[in-house]
This record gives sequence, C-alpha cells and structure tokens, in this order.
Amino acid sequence: MRRTLSRSLSLVIGLGMLFIGLRFLLAPRAGAEGFGVFLPPTDAQYAFHYAKGIRDVFSGLLLVLFASLGYDRPLAWVLLLGALIPCVDATIVLSQPTGSVALAMPHLVAIDLLLPLAVSLFTTTARPATSAGVQLPAQFI
Repeated sequence: MRRTLSRSLSLVIGLGMLFIGLRFLLAPRAGAEGFGVFLPPTDAQYAFHYAKGIRDVFSGLLLVLFASLGYDRPLAWVLLLGALIPCVDATIVLSQPTGSVALAMPHLVAIDLLLPLAVSLFTTTARPATSAGVQLPAQFI
C-alpha cells in the first residue's frame, strides 16, 4: 500500500515536472513568473528558459518512467538527489529583490514532498542483488 502510494505520488510529481518544463519551453515568461522570478517587460531573451525547460522535461520523464515501471530504488535515488534542485531554486527566489517566502513556497513544498517520498521508497524496497544473488556492499547502493 505504501509503495503504491509512493509510486503514484512520484508519478504525479513527474507529470507536474513535465508541465513546468513545457511551460518554460512554450511560455517562458509565464514559466519564470511561476518559478518566482520576474523579468523586465522588455526582456525577450529566453535561451536560459528553454535550457531550464528541457531539463525539467527530462526530470519529469525520469520520474514518470521509473514510477510507471516500478523501479523503486532508482526512483528513490532520483527523488533524494533531485531534492537539491528545489533547495537551490528556493535560494534563488529568496535572493531576488522581489523574493519572498510566499514565492519560494512551491520550492519548499517540493522539498517536503521529495525527501519523505525518497525515504519511503528506500524503506519499502529490498537492497538490489547482483545477478548471482549476492548482496551488493552498502557503498554500491
């Protein structure tokens, strides 16, 4: 039950990441404002937004793929390491002249979702075995 809930929530987060990435690709100004950074009205340079968008699409696809296929351990690692992204994002938003906790809140909520999900998936899956059935040492997991 907990594993199914963790996979389902990971799938929803992955779909959300796809949406965010596509918004940066298709409507970069709206993507930046949704992120919590406001551009000058005359700024029409969106190269960074496109680069961010495709990375979010990639991250979303990884989450959707791993959650859909039931790859719990790789999914847990992606969630755990991926929590670094909203940590940095929140710092970026808060460092802006227009930054506020309210604008950083989506990033803080993301951290609050990713870390417990990763822990949940790590604790509900067995350590991977090699093809010979021998457990891998802890440093390889």
